[in-house]
Amino acid sequence: NIKIKNNENKFKYNLKKYTMSHKNVEKVNFNLGPYLAGLIEGDGTFAIHDKQSTAKKYRPMIIIVFKKADLPVAKYLQKLTQCGTVYLKQNRGYVLWQIQDIVGVYTIISIINGYMRTPKIEALHRAIHWYNNYIINNKESKLPSTKSILSKINPLEIKPLDNSNIDSNAWLTGFTDADGNFSINIHLRSNKNLTRVQLFYRLEIRQSYHRSESEENKVSYYKIMSILSEYLAVNVFSRNRIIKDRHFYSYIVMAHNKNSKLKLIEYFNKYPLISSKYLDYLDWLHIFNLQQTHSLTTLYLEEAIKIRKNFNSTRTTYTWDHLNNCYLSKP
Repeated sequence: NIKIKNNENKFKYNLKKYTMSHKNVEKVNFNLGPYLAGLIEGDGTFAIHDKQSTAKKYRPMIIIVFKKADLPVAKYLQKLTQCGTVYLKQNRGYVLWQIQDIVGVYTIISIINGYMRTPKIEALHRAIHWYNNYIINNKESKLPSTKSILSKINPLEIKPLDNSNIDSNAWLTGFTDADGNFSINIHLRSNKNLTRVQLFYRLEIRQSYHRSESEENKVSYYKIMSILSEYLAVNVFSRNRIIKDRHFYSYIVMAHNKNSKLKLIEYFNKYPLISSKYLDYLDWLHIFNLQQTHSLTTLYLEEAIKIRKNFNSTRTTYTWDHLNNCYLSKP
């Protein structure tokens, strides 16, 4: 029932002024690198063969998954970077942004290099090794297509994890657009015949990087989650679930008190979300502000109930005006 086409037709954007060429990557807006790094570390995949792999070798690819409603966001990022192709998987309910050509993947790597904060940086480094070896192995090539590619790429530096303060760039925005969640919970108090409205922000990610060498030598996501928990002054929770006989282990950071929510609001005012979660955030913020100005839940309960009907998974209306003047586009 999601009305994508009608709303997308209302979304007009002009990226001619900001669209990148592969030769001016170094001039790209500072916020785009951290944002894309966070987005890829949440919902993105690097596909790169190992040296040890016996499978047929293929060039590196980057694939980023969006929910179907976020088709305009995927198209926006594709137009902005001039990289890859966006596919709507109508029957599967999601959108793919695939970057498969050598120059396109190189461009994205150049943008995000130095801004990654999770163990997924291992895949980025494998991709950089592939490019540096490609340049060395093909420098004497006479093929016009190879010479054309080599004219657009340069050796890449292997940069370490970004250890700057969380609020120094838009990484958390990209990570939240991928894996974050805003919730408005409405329920009866257990000890009183009163209704309670609770607001939460939640980030959940698996506990260990999937390419760990062994069960005894796993690369954990705990470090980045603990950094986020310290930033919000909350705790890190661990969770395990069994789904179809498979165990899933994850870490959770949740903003649940006033101070942690104020910290988030300060951050997202500085680095706004760009996916449909931006709309959820605005509704969430609206209820938060009502809570600060009304001492009784009954004074804003109807508004909260109304918003819940068109929020998160129940949302059926979308507007994309915020992409027209998106800060990620500004050089």
